Amino acid sequence: MSYKRQLLAVLAVALAASSARAEGPTWWKAPLSENPGPKRAADGVNGKLEGFGGGSDWVGFARLNNASAGGMGAITAPVGDRFGFQVDAIAAAHRGFFVSGGAGHAFWRDPSVGLLGGYGAIAHDKRLDDTRFRVGAESAYYYGPFSLSSIAGYEESSGHFFTPLGYGPGYLAYQWQPRRGRFFDMFDISVYPTYNVKISVGHRYVGGRHAAALSGEALIWNLGHSAITGFIESRVGENDYKAVWGGIRIYLGESDKTLISRHREDDLPNWLKDDMFASQNSVRVGATPVFFPTLQQP
Repeated sequence: MSYKRQLLAVLAVALAASSARAEGPTWWKAPLSENPGPKRAADGVNGKLEGFGGGSDWVGFARLNNASAGGMGAITAPVGDRFGFQVDAIAAAHRGFFVSGGAGHAFWRDPSVGLLGGYGAIAHDKRLDDTRFRVGAESAYYYGPFSLSSIAGYEESSGHFFTPLGYGPGYLAYQWQPRRGRFFDMFDISVYPTYNVKISVGHRYVGGRHAAALSGEALIWNLGHSAITGFIESRVGENDYKAVWGGIRIYLGESDKTLISRHREDDLPNWLKDDMFASQNSVRVGATPVFFPTLQQP
């Protein structure tokens, strides 16, 4: 299936889900800030800061060159009552090299139902001198303690190289990074066992590789308009694509609310962390037969 058909399928599911209003299962009691009533797409201007550290593509954390650490931030603001925008950023050290990026979201949201919007991002991996662009659609659906968040669309890499790795008996091994565009997607299915604890499982397809995504987040300290949470995340996928890291997030809002309400009324997910893997994921390894002429003895 081409990336265009995949994107259309994702959009169709998102539109169907967002058109169906649902307050949640009968046993679910929504937090106060989720009681029925008019809500803006974003509850005022709010922000989010995050610091993280861990290991990636590692065989034990003793391999320090495979450490990943950095920070991310986001600012969200309403545009009228039903629309909003968000700007994201990341700066990180990944496997000893600098990775940076930014993204923008423009969205419609009803905090009791879900959201639909557009997404664009750019990220640069210094190790491979690769700049990656993404554009796509974003959606979310809320049903009681359950949430579905996703983005999907088109990504393209500016990187391009061909590097011989060495000769073997009758063949030449090499690696290369093709300059090409492809479909990408990221989505998470989340459940909130309590208003202030979130557990997620999801999927990532970036740089042409698949990976499972697991994460958990819990409120540590509620400061009223602000809050501090702790989180842990992991990735396990193709081509030795794996990582685990943890850290803290600081939410800066305009009202006192639970974690689930902050996620549905304030900021959107910041998806940029997976750009630490996208460039490496697009690198391919191959081999070709090599025949050397033999000299005939007189």
